[in-house]
Amino acid sequence: MQVEIEAGGSFLNRRIYDSLLLFGILVMLAWPLLYFGVVFGRKGIQMNNHLAKVVRKHPQSTAFFVTFIGNIVCLIVDVFFSFAVIRLAQEWITKNDFTGYHVSLLSGFKNQTWPWSLEDLKEVFVRNRWLPAVLLGVCIGAFTFIPSSVTSLLTPIPFNRTAALEGTEVNFSSTATDCLEWLNGRFISNNCDWRVR
Repeated sequence: MQVEIEAGGSFLNRRIYDSLLLFGILVMLAWPLLYFGVVFGRKGIQMNNHLAKVVRKHPQSTAFFVTFIGNIVCLIVDVFFSFAVIRLAQEWITKNDFTGYHVSLLSGFKNQTWPWSLEDLKEVFVRNRWLPAVLLGVCIGAFTFIPSSVTSLLTPIPFNRTAALEGTEVNFSSTATDCLEWLNGRFISNNCDWRVR
């Protein structure tokens, strides 16, 4: 019989926490793609007239509000990513050797900051240590694009939507006998104020 270490709670509690964390991460990954797919599939989503007037009258407020939403989304992504890094570190510590390099690397991922000074770079980019450091740099770069990406995805823009117009018209100046019989057989009120010749 194996005894479970109570460092991070029971096995079931950790798995529930991991499942909720994974669900939150998947939602944050999926919603921009789903939103873009719906907007692209419908060739744009039209606002109601009241909201469109507000957006047109107050473009600075609209830009502020959309940027604020982008920053909130970035904050949520940062929190989920930090929790995921903490959970990875907890599992990694119990199963592998852990050095100061790994602590600083995971700290950099958790906080989206570069943890090493310029003097440390020559030790970081040796042997097998350079790939995690490059991945950390890519991660930091990717996180800087989140607010602007969400802002560009949500910012309303004016667009014209056209459709082909098809219809039929009644020619009141027709000289065809069947048309004249049809017109004479029906009383048409002169609401349009047309002239009879």
